[in-house]
Amino acid sequence: MTDTKNKLLQIGAKYVHLKGFNHTGLQEILKKANVPKGSFYFYFKSKEEFGLEIIDVFMTFFEKSIGYSLSDKSLSGLQRIKAFIITTIGILNDNDFVGGCPIGNLSLEMGDINEKFRLKISDAFSKIEEKIFECLKDAQSAQEISQSIDIKTSAAFIINSWEGAIVRAKAEKSNKPLKALEEMIFSKILV
Repeated sequence: MTDTKNKLLQIGAKYVHLKGFNHTGLQEILKKANVPKGSFYFYFKSKEEFGLEIIDVFMTFFEKSIGYSLSDKSLSGLQRIKAFIITTIGILNDNDFVGGCPIGNLSLEMGDINEKFRLKISDAFSKIEEKIFECLKDAQSAQEISQSIDIKTSAAFIINSWEGAIVRAKAEKSNKPLKALEEMIFSKILV
């Protein structure tokens, strides 16, 4: 990827995360990146294509900022899930509950109106769910959780609840929804 294309994607991702896809204009991205409009269309056929590539930027951000804990094999399966939630709480606090989950935000904005976005966002959530599933599989292997727990359904429940807790945390400007999620997962669901 060229430096210019990467610069456009990074700046675009910041704007889309804070303002939404439809409220982010190409002009403001180009101005911030100091790139002429013609150059944008050299790298992207359309704003839609640009937006779809921004989802990849969001997933890379996820891996580096929150998702890394789900892959940290120095921790047990349950410790990785707990670290994932604690890291989410820290990031929300650090950002004063502004922004939230960029994939979730984009899902709410674009999921109903653009099939390409819907499919790519669905795939992104599936990748996160798979990481949680791997943590639960490791937790079962290590006998941290019961063999009777349906880990596939539990992984889906955890990611769905995590996303909902982030949305509510933004609305309330509070960590209470994520703290409630953590309590339910570790004292009621995975026991």
